[in-house]
Amino acid sequence: MGAIKQEVEDVYASTERARYGYSSNDKQQERAMAMGAEEDGGGLDVGELIPGLPDDVAMECLARVPSRSHRCMRRVCRGWRGAVGSAEFSRRRRAAGAAEDIVFLVQAAPPAAGGDGKGSTPECALAAANLTTGEWRRVMGPVPLFAQCAAAGDGRHVAVVGGWDPDTLRPTTDVRVLDVPAGTWRRGRPMPDTRSFFGCSGGRGCVYVAGGHDAAKNALRSAFKYAVAADAWRALPDMAEERDEPQLVAAPGGGGVIAASGYPTVAQGAFKKTAERYAAGGTGGAAWMDEGDMVPDAAETCLASVRGNVWAVGAGKGGVREWDGAWREVADGPPGVEKCVKAVGVGDGAAVFVFGAVADGAAEGSKYSAWVMEAGGGPWKRVPVPSGFGGFVYSAAAVLI
Repeated sequence: MGAIKQEVEDVYASTERARYGYSSNDKQQERAMAMGAEEDGGGLDVGELIPGLPDDVAMECLARVPSRSHRCMRRVCRGWRGAVGSAEFSRRRRAAGAAEDIVFLVQAAPPAAGGDGKGSTPECALAAANLTTGEWRRVMGPVPLFAQCAAAGDGRHVAVVGGWDPDTLRPTTDVRVLDVPAGTWRRGRPMPDTRSFFGCSGGRGCVYVAGGHDAAKNALRSAFKYAVAADAWRALPDMAEERDEPQLVAAPGGGGVIAASGYPTVAQGAFKKTAERYAAGGTGGAAWMDEGDMVPDAAETCLASVRGNVWAVGAGKGGVREWDGAWREVADGPPGVEKCVKAVGVGDGAAVFVFGAVADGAAEGSKYSAWVMEAGGGPWKRVPVPSGFGGFVYSAAAVLI
């Protein structure tokens, strides 16, 4: 990651000062989003969800419809639109075993047709991998380079935050929020400042941002919290240490995050093993608390929130560990994976999804592979990655719909 970062930052340094924004492609996308929102607001009003059936039974029927049809369902009538967007709908889907695990990936997009991608600015897109149905699709593209995505922890919203404008290679403060069941996007309030390579995670309806570096490449200690429903940012206390390229993961017990690893301005690329936890409440209101040397193999390990605890996922023998005041070995790393690129808890933390670099990309036919393992430490199950979705993953978030 450090080499990729330096290569693109060299391009950034050589560009002239330019606007912060998106290309005409982005404007076309905004119009499409607006049209989708207009379509979503239509539909006929009906007194019963399904005529002739009690609403309780009708809800059981609707809850079993695959998520790919939810947006169309919302356009049938106001009753269905309200049902699909309700907490009861989500509860019924889970109770019926119909809920689907969807992982969102900010991923390097394949080169345009007819080109080899050499000498051109890379592009990123937001992909959605439905682990339940096996379907992969592009949700949005292009998105800012190195953008972060995070699930808000409310069971429906995913935010795409910051990154670099793909045209100017300048940091952007843009925030976009996806309502996953509705399939609709909205612009969020911009980030309070511009920063690059920050940590990002979510929980309890919020998205957290911490660390990274500013335009002068100074590592940052500052952090913010974005409330999705209120569309509002709030500054958090500064972390105790500067952390460029940190990993942010939901803290055990909820209500906070752990900022792990990263490096200070004076030690570019020398990742720390230290971590600190942000937790609201207490007599001091809120604070970051030292977690000590928590991160094993800081530059080689991906952290994820699984089973309510922090997991460290790496390659090889004993590559998966769980933190409970000390590291406990859970399982070996995913088969054939040489290095973990990104890990995220799925199924509300009941399993872990891993995207990793394979040991022999030429033999495998791709540089990367994807795997899932249940939290109980069961066998790894391979997730087929379709052609066109094998690019490097910069960020990941998961929602159970």
